[in-house]
Amino acid sequence: MKIKRLNAAAVVACVLAFTVASSPRYACAASFIDAARVIESQCLSCHDSDTREAGIDLTPLLRDVNSSYGEYTGLWIKVEKMVGSGKMPPADEGVLKVPERESIQQWFRESFVLRKGKPHIGPTPLRRLTRYELEKTLEDVLSIKLGTPYRDTISGSIEKSTITSLVPSDIPGESGFDNDAYRMESLKPPLKEISEAVHYGLEVFSNDPAARQTVLGQAELPKNATEAEVKQCISAFLLRACRGAQGRVQELAPSCYRLYQKHMQVSKDSSKSLLHVFEMVLVSPEFLYRMEETRNLDTPYPVSGVELATRLSYFLWSTAPDDELLRLGHDGSLLEDDVLKSQVARMLNSPKRLSLSENFAGQWLGFDDLLSNSEYLIDERWNREAYDEVLFFFDELIKSDKSILELVQSAWIFRRASALNARRHGYVRIEQESVKNLYADVLSVRQSKSKNGRLKYDPPVLVKAKNAREGGILTSAAIMRLTASKSRTSPIRRGVWILNTVIGKTLEPPPNIPSLEEAREALNLKENPSVAEVIKQHVSRPECVSCHKAIDPLGLGLENFSPTGVWRTQYPDKASIISAGVMPNGKTFNTPREMKLLLLDIYKEDVASNFVKQMLAYALGRKTEPFDKVSLESIVSKVKEDGHKVNTVIEQIVLSQQFRFRQDH
Repeated sequence: MKIKRLNAAAVVACVLAFTVASSPRYACAASFIDAARVIESQCLSCHDSDTREAGIDLTPLLRDVNSSYGEYTGLWIKVEKMVGSGKMPPADEGVLKVPERESIQQWFRESFVLRKGKPHIGPTPLRRLTRYELEKTLEDVLSIKLGTPYRDTISGSIEKSTITSLVPSDIPGESGFDNDAYRMESLKPPLKEISEAVHYGLEVFSNDPAARQTVLGQAELPKNATEAEVKQCISAFLLRACRGAQGRVQELAPSCYRLYQKHMQVSKDSSKSLLHVFEMVLVSPEFLYRMEETRNLDTPYPVSGVELATRLSYFLWSTAPDDELLRLGHDGSLLEDDVLKSQVARMLNSPKRLSLSENFAGQWLGFDDLLSNSEYLIDERWNREAYDEVLFFFDELIKSDKSILELVQSAWIFRRASALNARRHGYVRIEQESVKNLYADVLSVRQSKSKNGRLKYDPPVLVKAKNAREGGILTSAAIMRLTASKSRTSPIRRGVWILNTVIGKTLEPPPNIPSLEEAREALNLKENPSVAEVIKQHVSRPECVSCHKAIDPLGLGLENFSPTGVWRTQYPDKASIISAGVMPNGKTFNTPREMKLLLLDIYKEDVASNFVKQMLAYALGRKTEPFDKVSLESIVSKVKEDGHKVNTVIEQIVLSQQFRFRQDH
């Protein structure tokens, strides 16, 4: 007798029936059954273990064991995202009914966003200093300068600091940033190189009387110090190295003094023995890691004032907190909203805020590669100018409290000084005095004082965008270079960069996609096919169309810009460049400005949400997870109400539970 095979949803329903009847998790179990039924009935025809359309198999999601955080979390996130946006099932397959869509979204929220029906923040990872943070922190703890000093001349090469040369660069994690705690946790710290960097920093410190006076309260390290003097020096140093954590200072001070005594038996010189102790402190976990007290709780609880001071300082300054932050942390007033807001404003008024442009924006937008990756090197002047144009632009967003959306299109830009010095530039300068600044202009000091006209380097100048080509950073020389090869532009590469980086749409290429060269060969019946025709052939497969409908117009709209951002109307072979296109909403454009304005028509809220998500990931030192959704939605809502201001994003992140609380598991 042949037994009829039950379908997957029926199996799920049967297996869970007993659980539903006997478990207090009745509501959750019931919603999982509903979600599984929708997936089985509406999705498996294309996404089961046999068909695997687009490489996706949803059958594992029908098992209760895979219904919460684990191996298939990413797959659940994809399903919820596609269902929530109405992109799945495809229109020609029939739209989900409201109860069907809500069953998946409800289950996702209960299982991945909330815990026991309440918002939470997930486990708080241990944070290690990145190379960038190490250099900045050593500078502040030792009161010295280690970074490459700003030069107002061109030397012919892009200089690296000693710390950058000694310590290897950090590998970005899933968050997209090199401060990703989970990525660092999976890698062995480069302790040998860090030790060399610390040793170099202490050499600079030991030869700087002003630094010693600031750190230890005395300009000279005594060779025959008394026990009291030694203990005072050790305590003062520990307090700086441990970022104001007085409890740890008390714990570490006795062992540091014993280390000093042991070293003195050999050195017979208290100054040398003190420097040895300082070096051991600076390679210890207490310095290299941002330690926080734990309570072994699975619910969120607030961090201490000093811990919040450290979090805030590394978010906005990429370095240790200063005396004012620590004072407010110790007395607990930093935990008050008004005090915290005032400190954010004070910190953004400091030259140290430039780390947000260098470290956050540099990594997110990728323009830091212009100074660190030889693949993009043209010459020092060009690379510094292209880098500075975007650096100054992003800092202007903060300084003048501008909208996130101006990254895409603005009535102003920063233009390299060398271009303005040409006879026919046609730009109108915007004097900084006429700009409504919220914070200090921390970059005005970079004007060159060199009298050598050939080697002189001046930073970019704030000007009005003069034509339909300019505005925002999408058409900047830096981004055009980063999204092209040395000799050829790539509309697909540029379109994907905008979708991924600026809009926040993650794209995965389908398998066996034909190369552009294969597409050119397929068009061999026509001489000199246009770029648009090559792309059309390249994406002729049905599974490519949906993504390229969004990718291609963004990339083609930038085709008039060469790999270095120079405007052109012809390719090197004299073929005319056609950069007009049709956006996914059916509207056409003929200029980069029109394309960017249409981009904002379609993706404005996506651009804003993605900016918040990227900055939150940077601030937390990990990728955002579904349990961050409640905070993200709240921040995005407040940012939208305030005209998408960049500084509103910063303030709301700092005020969020995700930033001010911790959770141990």
